[in-house]
Amino acid sequence: MSETQRTAAGAPAADPRRRIETFELPLAAGLSALCFAIFLALPVVGALGFPLAAVPLVRVAHRRGLWSGLLAAALSAGILFGLAAASGGWQGAAALAATAGFLSGFPTLFAGQARRGVDPSRAYLGLAIAGVLLLVGLLLGLPAAGQPPLSAELRSAFDTMIPSALESYRRGGADAASLERVRTTLLAARDFTERFWPGLAGACWVLGSAIAFYGGARAARPAPSAIAARFEGLRIPAPFAAIFVAAGAGFALLGPSGRTVSGDVLIALAALYFVGGLSIICHFARRWFRAWFLRLGLYVLVAYFPMNLGVALLGLFDWYANFRRRGEKGHSGKP
Repeated sequence: MSETQRTAAGAPAADPRRRIETFELPLAAGLSALCFAIFLALPVVGALGFPLAAVPLVRVAHRRGLWSGLLAAALSAGILFGLAAASGGWQGAAALAATAGFLSGFPTLFAGQARRGVDPSRAYLGLAIAGVLLLVGLLLGLPAAGQPPLSAELRSAFDTMIPSALESYRRGGADAASLERVRTTLLAARDFTERFWPGLAGACWVLGSAIAFYGGARAARPAPSAIAARFEGLRIPAPFAAIFVAAGAGFALLGPSGRTVSGDVLIALAALYFVGGLSIICHFARRWFRAWFLRLGLYVLVAYFPMNLGVALLGLFDWYANFRRRGEKGHSGKP
């Protein structure tokens, strides 16, 4: 009996949404693998593919549960392994699949914890801290696996890029003074990256995991746990401010090694407080700007220097000032 005949006979027609839900896991795995593939094809433009790769998997975790989300992450890694093994060696394919499993599985794991009742802010903070520690630990362990240290790789990449950049400026008609300023800036960037790469890697993870965690929750609504995991509700506990102050003191007072470690902590925490400050801006932007493109323009604006420093300061002092509550009182006219 066809679907039309069943409907005419009084039987309920099949819900199209149920058909989509049947393929929800493989679709999420395929979208996640596609985001990684975009990065491999276009490394610079597709860098956003890393955090976006976890969004469909986090969505599944909120809608179907933790194990469904992890299964989708495993399927995504399996797809990438198969594609990479077909075009190259199995060792490279295994490394790619392991990287994909880590980058997409970790946000899925903590989204599953939020679905089980853990406070979403604490779940995100756990994701950020655990991810930074694991990522930096793995990168520091590269020499033990027979790979060159990441600091040496970064320095080599800058040494290769700087002459090409200077030659491009020279062909563009830049004078000697301008070329020297560009050269000095690039050398300073090289030395800074070589010294503080763990903090920079941690900052990238903090920012990317926020996109994955809260973007996936946004896509999973109206699931109850996804509704609770709203970006504008992010709160960073007060003890993080004490760690930030201690790291600042260490950077000012300790020796070279201590300054390097303290600087790494400061960079990662600055990224975390930028995310916290952006959540405060999001809280008020959703009230004041109904059009989504106005909010998007505001978020892009505050990401640029020096606006991003002000956003990070918002997040840093929110534990004391509670800007959301003060703004609501001022808006309502109550003391």
